[in-house]
Amino acid sequence: MGSLRFRCLIDNYLCDIRPFEAYAEKTAEDVGLILIAFDEKELDEIRKLFRENVRDGFEAHLNIIRLEGSDGYLYVLSQTSIEKKEKMPQSIMRTYRYYYNFKKKENKAKEWIGEQNAKKWIEENNSNQPGGLIKLSGCRFSAYRYNDKENEMCFPFRLRTSKEKDKPLFVLLHGAGAMGHDNIKQLFDNIPLFRQVLKEECSILLPQAPFGSNRGDDFTLNYVKSVKKLIDELPIDFDRKRIYIAGTSFGGFCVWHLAYLYPGFFAAAVPVMGGLSFDADFEKYDVRRLIETPIWAAHSSDDTNVRIDSDDYYVSELEKLGADIKYTRWNKYGHSMYKKFYKTEKWAEWCMTKSK
Repeated sequence: MGSLRFRCLIDNYLCDIRPFEAYAEKTAEDVGLILIAFDEKELDEIRKLFRENVRDGFEAHLNIIRLEGSDGYLYVLSQTSIEKKEKMPQSIMRTYRYYYNFKKKENKAKEWIGEQNAKKWIEENNSNQPGGLIKLSGCRFSAYRYNDKENEMCFPFRLRTSKEKDKPLFVLLHGAGAMGHDNIKQLFDNIPLFRQVLKEECSILLPQAPFGSNRGDDFTLNYVKSVKKLIDELPIDFDRKRIYIAGTSFGGFCVWHLAYLYPGFFAAAVPVMGGLSFDADFEKYDVRRLIETPIWAAHSSDDTNVRIDSDDYYVSELEKLGADIKYTRWNKYGHSMYKKFYKTEKWAEWCMTKSK
């Protein structure tokens, strides 16, 4: 990598930001936000600071710390390595300004719903609050949090409501890197999908999975069940015969499982770089449950993050059963194939042709 310099945005929910002040480029103490800058030779010290100051329950996030490199690329820092990713979609300073404004609005919302309630919802994620929705702020994608006692899940989500009644609902499910509680990372993660979805007159739901939602079958399935329960309880007017789900990577797994657990509930499903099976035991799932949902799967054979085997198997089985199944299978682009897919394939338009 040479002598790179890095920048990283940290909020006070993830870590105590005070020990990072020696590396501060910008600090907004009023909202608990800090932008740090450091050299490549200081990576080990930064890892140590994260490890020593991470908040309880957020340890899994230490393997997906995102950095902006001085070469314009995104880097993911773990406790053992640093991995170069794609070009940064936008500067980290722009993200800082956006996040700062969001946190200011969130602080105002705390005053509105009460500091104690906000603390319980945002920091503790406990199940002692009554179930249902609490609105936190208003913007084009309004911010909410949802507490599901039944499945022991509490998570934030964004919602954009159609100006017209009886229009479809798109549920967009993010990848593992956007997990958290800030109710903002899933907005950026779903930008590739917005280019098409925002062309349609529809409502859009953006849940944000809690940290660790991808750590195993049970936790993931509880989150998936909570997303379905949230859809059932949304207090907005939309066409319940035209609910479409699309997701990337971890979100692709969630899409497969939503279609599997709730046959015929969704009008169409688009799992990208995901899979139904978490392991190689493909036959433990009854593929016939998927026949009732039109599916457009997409994956690349050279994806080293999520193996293509699960998609290959279930698509093949669905084709044998005469299901409504499409498959975009490429042999290049790796785990970045979603960018090309969402940009070039008319998947949202395809969804809009489907109805229960």
